[in-house]
Amino acid sequence: MLIKVDHTNIGRYHQLCKAEHVFGSRSRSALAAYGTEHDVHKFWIMAEDSTDLAALHLNGQVLTVVKGGDIGTEDIIALTEKFEIHEIDSDWDLCEKLHRILGGVTESSYYMEYKGGNICPDFPDIKPADLQDVYGVLQQSHEYYRTHLKFEPWADNLTKLTQCGAAKVYQLERDGRPIGTGSIISQDDTHAAIAAVAVIPEYRLQGIGTYITKFLIKEILSMGKTPCLISGYDEVAELYRKIDFLSYGRWGELYI
Repeated sequence: MLIKVDHTNIGRYHQLCKAEHVFGSRSRSALAAYGTEHDVHKFWIMAEDSTDLAALHLNGQVLTVVKGGDIGTEDIIALTEKFEIHEIDSDWDLCEKLHRILGGVTESSYYMEYKGGNICPDFPDIKPADLQDVYGVLQQSHEYYRTHLKFEPWADNLTKLTQCGAAKVYQLERDGRPIGTGSIISQDDTHAAIAAVAVIPEYRLQGIGTYITKFLIKEILSMGKTPCLISGYDEVAELYRKIDFLSYGRWGELYI
């Protein structure tokens, strides 16, 4: 059974989001930014009898499922058909189960959490971002951003997340130009998620991505929270392990 989130059950939704601190904080931050009556962002609690099992967040054609217990697939498949969902993000077990039923293409790597100590250096060349500059860095850095990222909806979403205190976006400048970026993209009570660490091609292989990540770690630790992230690819996970991130589960994305 799916229960629409409203002012009476937001606490239940928040509790379910604690089951996984990357997708969970993303869903919780979206709820803070957009509220319960938005046309595009929709939120549900999946429950069976009196037990809450999962928090669901639909953003257009992307559905995020944060599992708080074992769940079936019927309600998710029904939503997929009703809203013409093209992407489902959740843990790998559910992703595989849905893949067998719905087909499509999957991607996966690791949920990771920082287990190191405090970061001491200063970072004088990293500052709050101009979104137009950051967009330019992202466009240069990876084919995914060039084909999937449109400036206006991306900037509008980041602005709303920033205004509600869930997100912070930064840029790194060298030689008078922005050459790297990184974000704290979402938060819950105990964790904050790092995302979109990117460096333009001519400045790669110089440790700049690690430098930006360490800055974000320091920022999150100063908030009294634990840094977490999705590694994106197994090879990238190895880089994060070198700076004291450990994997604690496997995430999945199903593209239908």
